[in-house]
Amino acid sequence: MTREEALAAISKALTATVGELDGDLTEDANLIDDGLLDSLDSMTFLFQLEGDLGVKLDAIDETYEDFRVGALVDIVVAATS
Repeated sequence: MTREEALAAISKALTATVGELDGDLTEDANLIDDGLLDSLDSMTFLFQLEGDLGVKLDAIDETYEDFRVGALVDIVVAATS
């Protein structure tokens, strides 16, 4: 999966979790710090992302706290390559 495809998958999972986004999601965004997700939504988002991808993201567990989009893109690309 390319970085662009991973970003699109993250955006899709985010939209499914919280609804439509205002503007485009970029790798510079931080889903928590930018107010796109709260702590409860973050777990729902991660489950949604894994379900959409059909793959377990081993780098993400119940203690995962890095919600920078660029870091998530890295994880998705690595898990789907």
